[in-house]
Amino acid sequence: MSVKILLWRQLSVCLGAGILAAVAVVAPAAGAVHRGTVPPGHPAVSLPNSALPTSCGPGDDGIACNQVALAAVNQARRTLEKLGGMSFSLPAYQKLSPVQQLFVVVNLERTERGLAPAVALSRSLNKVAQAGARAGRDPAMASVPRYLPGDGRIVHVGANWSGGWVNPLGADYGWMYDDGPGGSNLDCRTAASRLCWGHRDIILTRFGGHGSCSGATTLAMGAGHAAAAGGYRESDTVLLAVGCGPAPTDAAFTWAKARKLLHIG
Repeated sequence: MSVKILLWRQLSVCLGAGILAAVAVVAPAAGAVHRGTVPPGHPAVSLPNSALPTSCGPGDDGIACNQVALAAVNQARRTLEKLGGMSFSLPAYQKLSPVQQLFVVVNLERTERGLAPAVALSRSLNKVAQAGARAGRDPAMASVPRYLPGDGRIVHVGANWSGGWVNPLGADYGWMYDDGPGGSNLDCRTAASRLCWGHRDIILTRFGGHGSCSGATTLAMGAGHAAAAGGYRESDTVLLAVGCGPAPTDAAFTWAKARKLLHIG
């Protein structure tokens, strides 16, 4: 089965008054403790996994295939970062929609490395992410709204797409552990390619305070899923956005609810 991951070439953008400009990764807060490997650090090697796409049929989100995908993720974490496996209730995870599952796995990758979670899955961002998933491409940055419901002005956005990676846990594997030299990231042709580990960098960006916001910022997420798009079975997208002010009021799902349902500590 063909596996393809593409990276939106503008990894992350700062949204201002009529401009799109590259923005640097935000420095960690004082006293923050990070586990595993976080940007600007990367794993030493990419870890391709042939067992995942060959053991599961395209779009297989059943319990057996999720067990295979979770085992692959956990093995990669131990091998590449000496990091423990993801901790959550798999039976409860099975009851979530693919979009909710994407929200959960991205937040687990962040929080288990000491990074702040996306507090909500925004319907506004889901709409943009879903359009990308259906088209088999990255979410369109130009379609991201300037403001989220609740008057949160968006100041920083990053997006990923994957095609052919079986299910949301499989997409997470591709973005996080098979994204470097020798992996499936088509924008990482050589070890010197600028976009190697680009998907991973977006998921693990240290989104923090932003100079154009007068107060606190909030990280929100959008996600999209299609059974087939762009010539591939299983098309998944995630869109992470920092907004000035409180959490968006159009939450379709929240991290607080996910933690409760999945027994996440």
